Amino acid sequence: MRAFSYGKTQIRVYGGYGSIGGNCVVISSPSLNVMLDQGVNFSQLKKFYGFSIQPDSVEELRAMRVLPPREAYSEVEEVYVTHLHLDHLGSLNIPGDIPTYLPSREIAEALSRSWWFGWKQHLLPKTQSFYGFKEVNESKRVLPAMVSHSAYPSYALRVDTDDASILYTGDLRVTPLHTISGVTLENLKRIAEDGVDILIVEGTNFGRRMSHLSPSNFRALLAEILEGYGREVLFISTHPLDLEATLSVLELLWRYGYTPVFENLYYAKLLDIMLNTAVKREICEIYFTPRSSRIAHLDNFEIAFLGELRDRMLAIFTPPYGVKDVKDIIDSLDLTKGGLLHVTVLGEPLSEEWIIEERKVENWLKLLGVTSYRIHVSGHYQPYEFKEILQAVKPRNVIPIHTKATKAILDIFERSK
Repeated sequence: MRAFSYGKTQIRVYGGYGSIGGNCVVISSPSLNVMLDQGVNFSQLKKFYGFSIQPDSVEELRAMRVLPPREAYSEVEEVYVTHLHLDHLGSLNIPGDIPTYLPSREIAEALSRSWWFGWKQHLLPKTQSFYGFKEVNESKRVLPAMVSHSAYPSYALRVDTDDASILYTGDLRVTPLHTISGVTLENLKRIAEDGVDILIVEGTNFGRRMSHLSPSNFRALLAEILEGYGREVLFISTHPLDLEATLSVLELLWRYGYTPVFENLYYAKLLDIMLNTAVKREICEIYFTPRSSRIAHLDNFEIAFLGELRDRMLAIFTPPYGVKDVKDIIDSLDLTKGGLLHVTVLGEPLSEEWIIEERKVENWLKLLGVTSYRIHVSGHYQPYEFKEILQAVKPRNVIPIHTKATKAILDIFERSK
């Protein structure tokens, strides 16, 4: 734990200082005590748990510092979660039943349906119900601003104590992949007003080796792939929470004459909820293809069996690692193997475990005659954009978080004064 003081205000960072992920920040003053994020520390999780060793309880995860310790909650009056990636969301089995604000209760509940097996079951609320949770936008004490990120919705939060104004960015892009989240810098300016005393800022991409692809580069690359593709069926995977990436892909598919098709009900329901929350205009056709006669109700989807769509150019969305779904669809449509395409759009780099899984997926796709493209568009701002954040927020002090390059960020901040 790292502690910082500003007059009567105390900031305790229980997770995310000097590391990426597991964010947990507690802000305390005579009139206010709040926690911002309470995420899973995946580096710590990998040290002690794996396929053969699973945690027994949420308390064990807290004792092993995979989740914030119980003492972090001791004086907290409210908990705020900026977005629904697990390294920020953590376990909703929260000590003391503290009032907790989520970016979207409905999306969180839909997301939780994949947590019933393995260690993620410890992330479920103690009551198994989401009824008691509130939404960030309902807060009377914290001022939210929507930001662009690879999870929808995502928020930055402003907290005003007795003697300090604090802006916590959560995770964010400066340049959005899609306009659905608004313009990050304009939203930050709005809640920063004439500047803040303390900016608690993420710096994920500082010091990280990567191939940078801007949103405009991404759209141009995907358009080039679609223009050169000669088959009438292709496969697409995006992260279920990355609404910006999904909408960007959908708009390109519509432009090139493809009918988007979702065959996984969990994937489709998450998108349906996000579209109901976010989209205030008509969208083009999206289909859901049930695998049985049981028809799900989805507000933004047409319903049809896959065989009924044979006469169309189809872009079939499968879960990121749903390679068996790809096999079943190829068999169902009696597609000629060879020359088929699978495009995966990722907002975050693959972890070591997922790289191993990715190799298995690649082996299956080769067997099916499918060429696989993986496109990485970061969910985090680039280091060269940091000065734009500083100009928008005008902080007097900076606390870097969610980064391994703490010193580099502080050096840039000092030189920018």
